[in-house]
Amino acid sequence: MILEDFFNYYFKVTEPEVRKIYQELLPESTDLAADYAKMFSRNDEEAIAFLLKFHNAANELRRNRPDQAILFNVHGNVCFPFFVEYIWRVMSSEEQNRLMEKAGCDNLDDLSRALNDRVELRNWFRKEIGSFLSQEDLFTMNEIIALQNFSSGGEYSFLKYAYPSLKELEGKVLDAGCGAGFASLVMSQYMTVYSIDACRARLERGAALSNMMKKGEKEIFPRVINLIEEELGDIAVQCEFPTAEKLLSEPAREITFTEGSLDALNYPDKFFDAINCLDVLEHTYDPEKIVAQFSRVIKPGGKVFITAPTRYGEVEQRIHESIEGTMFPAMLHMHHFDPESLNKMFLAHGFKEVEMVPFDYMSWEEFLEIADRSPARELAEELRNNPFDQVALQLYAVYEKI
Repeated sequence: MILEDFFNYYFKVTEPEVRKIYQELLPESTDLAADYAKMFSRNDEEAIAFLLKFHNAANELRRNRPDQAILFNVHGNVCFPFFVEYIWRVMSSEEQNRLMEKAGCDNLDDLSRALNDRVELRNWFRKEIGSFLSQEDLFTMNEIIALQNFSSGGEYSFLKYAYPSLKELEGKVLDAGCGAGFASLVMSQYMTVYSIDACRARLERGAALSNMMKKGEKEIFPRVINLIEEELGDIAVQCEFPTAEKLLSEPAREITFTEGSLDALNYPDKFFDAINCLDVLEHTYDPEKIVAQFSRVIKPGGKVFITAPTRYGEVEQRIHESIEGTMFPAMLHMHHFDPESLNKMFLAHGFKEVEMVPFDYMSWEEFLEIADRSPARELAEELRNNPFDQVALQLYAVYEKI
């Protein structure tokens, strides 16, 4: 329902030439909002072909007309009032009153304009309210956030770090926070895959691609990989993927897709031989509960593969949040980790460390330039007192259940 509401709003407020771009993708449509919402809820080959065209058009628009593009958490964009109204509905009455008082407003339209225009008000909202809304409050919004990219952001980390080990394993694997199912597709050639995510739209894409893989209909996969590479390049992740023919050459097993939350997994105890969880824990409100669930559902000797942003990444994130005045933590990152905090969390739930690899480096000089401007003053100062030649913004770790 939220997708149709969003497209109804979006097609009304965008400029005519932008609407024309989207109309040309569904030239026979007489109700563009309803038909777009239907396409994003389907999991067939026609829907996937449409989604590739949609994301190519949306990416081009984001590069050339960011004010008219579909963007979340960005002021000065046509979508901003829609998100303000949605967020207003999930806030408590106490939070609503605090925000109105802080903004000096008495109606939603004025509040939306104030948030759009005032960076200090957006920063206040992020620190006082946006960082504390519950995971459930944001689940529905995931359906719209998923419109921004086909990629879920973790594809390159999966191929470089987790995939070489996972492809040697057998049995059942949980793809935790699977996104559109890229890793699930690759792993389905070697293991029985169970995939879970909170975003239905991404799950539908994964299910459609899985059906095509299972039937051996792989003609579309080079286009999928090209789109993911392009999107990762737009966010400065420079990578080169194997060709689709090489990466997806084996027969695939059926993947079981589930919509749900990682802190309440509906699987039996000691069910999985491995868990893949890349670029996920930082988006959750209580990663400790999720690790406890992993401990329950994985077999003794089973391995969990993790990537997560570091505390250095937090310093970098905070400066960008402060400058832009984002209403939610950038990329919805709620947590950052270091080897000690990550180990403490997993060891407390019966795991042992197998491997820990820092990656995504920047030079110490580059980091200090950011740290000097970061509002995370105490953290920046603490890190400054422990200099390195290079600073890793992310961690890759493997844990084994004892």
